[in-house]
Amino acid sequence: MDIYDFRKHVSETLAIPSHDVARLIARAPHTYKKYEIKKKDGGSRSIAQPAKETKVIQRLLMEALFCDLPVHECAVAYKLGSSIKKNAQLHRQNQFISKFDFSNFFGSITEKDVAAHLRHVFIGKISEQSILDIARTCCIRNSLTGILCLSIGAPSSPILSNSILYYFDIAIQTWCNERDIIYTRYADDMTFSSNERGVTSLVEKFLTHTLKNIKYPHLILNEKKTIHLSKKHQRRITGLVVSNDGLVSLGREKKRLISVMIHHYLLKKLDHKDIPILQGLLGFAQDAEPLFVARMRGKYGSPAISEIMRGRIKK
Repeated sequence: MDIYDFRKHVSETLAIPSHDVARLIARAPHTYKKYEIKKKDGGSRSIAQPAKETKVIQRLLMEALFCDLPVHECAVAYKLGSSIKKNAQLHRQNQFISKFDFSNFFGSITEKDVAAHLRHVFIGKISEQSILDIARTCCIRNSLTGILCLSIGAPSSPILSNSILYYFDIAIQTWCNERDIIYTRYADDMTFSSNERGVTSLVEKFLTHTLKNIKYPHLILNEKKTIHLSKKHQRRITGLVVSNDGLVSLGREKKRLISVMIHHYLLKKLDHKDIPILQGLLGFAQDAEPLFVARMRGKYGSPAISEIMRGRIKK
């Protein structure tokens, strides 16, 4: 079997000279446009999208190479058929839930991590120069540290982050199976559940131990987002409420918020900068509880809801 040559592949596919390919690879980490978007629960998130030519090359990689990267079954984001609702439903029958989050997830996965993973997975199938080129092409340069890392907004970041944690997921899942704990990971959001009291409280120690001992990537837990819940409390998993009888829903507060925002939008009283937030909330609701969106269509009119969701904003 021929050794994969990234530069040759790009040159032949895009019909551009090899020296132009080399230039695009060299420039790739510097081609990102950065902006902030408001979060649904307050605050903002930094997004960095690569320039068009970098996106084209990243998507080419996704189709030709990254589709063969391993992703663990416990990783339930960024996959065909995955959803926040399915993630929450996997835990709905268990009484005790523990949730953990990584700090600066994408930003902590570096060019070296990407290269190390490609070497490990595609051993003997990709040239070393191609590995280095691919890792560079998929990373942004951090303006503060100068380190190349994944970014929120690059099309290749989701599949790379999912696969780079493949061996981490194996270790965590194996440990959990031995203790009858259900484990899922939705991007950087890890959920553990069990019907045995106290079992999920053991998870944090094992997570910390595993993160210290895996070869890559170097991740740490965001302790501010560590939560332990039981049926005595409202249990939320990836933004959805799990009731004591095992039903998964948006929850009353979020439904009320969406309805009020739609009402204000139709009266032209919703701040223009809040319209994308409403669109995101409706998309979230359509995925998690489509019957609620159907009720909103009945209440406010289907054309109005479709207008908001399509992004055809009233002036």
